[in-house]
Amino acid sequence: MSNRIILVVGNKFASYALGKDAITVSQLKGLLSLPVQMLPNQGKTTLLPGQGMGEQCIADLLKEAENSPNYKMFDFSLWRNLPKRAGQNISHKHKPENTLISHPRQISQDIFELQLLIDENCELMSDHQSGQHVQGMILIEAVRQATVAITETYFLKGSTTQYAFVLNDMSVKYNNFSFPVTASITCRITEKDIDNPKRLSFAIEADVVQCNTCVSSLCFNISAIDKLRIDRQEELQATKAQKRYLAHAYSDYANTTSTQIAS
Repeated sequence: MSNRIILVVGNKFASYALGKDAITVSQLKGLLSLPVQMLPNQGKTTLLPGQGMGEQCIADLLKEAENSPNYKMFDFSLWRNLPKRAGQNISHKHKPENTLISHPRQISQDIFELQLLIDENCELMSDHQSGQHVQGMILIEAVRQATVAITETYFLKGSTTQYAFVLNDMSVKYNNFSFPVTASITCRITEKDIDNPKRLSFAIEADVVQCNTCVSSLCFNISAIDKLRIDRQEELQATKAQKRYLAHAYSDYANTTSTQIAS
């Protein structure tokens, strides 16, 4: 009997799993909980981990599988050495489920690669889901995080300065739908200005690749700036914006009151 290969995706990608050799996490848990005699004897099934699962979900699933009477019917070998999700210190996300990338890996001097790692509990999957494709905003946020992670890991490491990141410009082109299967992100630094330690600037081109197809191409222009400097600029601009807003609101109120009196 030949082995079967099945993809496992998060529950929010249930529509993608329909009619394919794919199941959701909940469906896999259901299979693991069945009495062994209820599963067809068709050889071992190799399970491919897809998108939508966080580290805790995977850990819980593997623990449940090990305690299942059906454990020997499934091959979980591909679940043991999955890419490590980037840490908060380089992704700049407080909740791990909101980090969408692996730790960056340097391919050459200015080329880096990361893996797309979607946890269905992330902030961008709380609404507007078709259940089939990965929404475009997730790819944008993943690449944005990638630019920050690369800069933190390879250009700011060891610096005593605390930096804030500013997105100066961005463009994106969608070539194909992306789906909840393995995807990589290749980032190329096309321009960089790192002479001034108080402000580093980068132009980065990125390709999101899935099944050997570039599903999305993105360009980012970012700066890493001394956080104290950014905080001062932000406070100054916030104060000016507040004054302009109040002046505008007062003018509107005065005009409305004047019109009501005239009526």
